[in-house]
Amino acid sequence: MESESRTREAYRECLRNHAASLGSYATDGCGEFTPDGLTCAACGCHRNFHRKIIVGDCYPLRTASFEAAERSGGKKRVRTKFSAEQKEKMLRFAEKIGWRIQRKEGEGGGEDEIEGFCRELGVSRQVFKVWMHNHKNSCSTSASASSISDATALTQ
Repeated sequence: MESESRTREAYRECLRNHAASLGSYATDGCGEFTPDGLTCAACGCHRNFHRKIIVGDCYPLRTASFEAAERSGGKKRVRTKFSAEQKEKMLRFAEKIGWRIQRKEGEGGGEDEIEGFCRELGVSRQVFKVWMHNHKNSCSTSASASSISDATALTQ
């Protein structure tokens, strides 16, 4: 019960889109909700159009979006960049193994080959697996060869 008495809701700037019917976006510039029942005395909009925050003792409490950003470290995921040589090697190796990586449990010999290749290339197995998944349709020679033969059969 004590924590309930310390927290309260506060409403900030108005987020109502007054130009929605025109297909545009425009707010009225109301900076803070001025209560007059459930409407704002400053802009005339309902309270629900104003950004709601929960205020603790003297500070705003954490919101869900703040906590999500904090969990992820507040940073975007780093995108792996490959050199042309790495891409060429991965393409040749992916074609060699048939664009599939077997699961770790059942396979003993083939897994060592994949691990060795990844170690030599300087990427993790997971990064190589994701690269294969993203490129199997665009780079696969067997897929492009079959589509070319299908296209020539249709034109004849």
